[in-house]
Amino acid sequence: PIRVSAGQVGRVVEVSDGRYFAGEIFRRKLGGTLPDYGRHLVAMYRHDPLRFTPLGYLNILRHGSVALVGGGSVDGRAFADIPESACRDIRQAGGVLFGLLRYAFTEMADDFEAFFGYCGDARAEEVDLQAGFRHTRHPKLLANYHRPLDAARRDELLDDVFALGPF
Repeated sequence: PIRVSAGQVGRVVEVSDGRYFAGEIFRRKLGGTLPDYGRHLVAMYRHDPLRFTPLGYLNILRHGSVALVGGGSVDGRAFADIPESACRDIRQAGGVLFGLLRYAFTEMADDFEAFFGYCGDARAEEVDLQAGFRHTRHPKLLANYHRPLDAARRDELLDDVFALGPF
């Protein structure tokens, strides 16, 4: 969890129906409809035991032995309903997208050989790199090789994902 002020908790949760919790966030930030496939991560803020606000979304899609990370979106408007001290704490913890990525990279580490993402936004790329992604030889294609892999295996995985095109 991401600890925030006044004992409240920001938490990333995996949900079975991403559209239910974060479909509107995805639509506003990225356009279109949130996919109904893959694993859905939602960052939530708990106001009290019965009231939650979704803050952001991330999709993790299996492709062979790797994860394709996409759909990262944060609802800046949701912060209007959160105490300023909690907003400050979330920012100091790296922000919503950072929290979603770190959750995926740690909690799903045993599930995938590597994580890949496409990024064309400078601010998102900055967060992606802080969270653990690294540049590859392909522009906009980022990788997180969290396991020890030899260079040949890394190249094989990278070439396979690059052949998919942007995701």
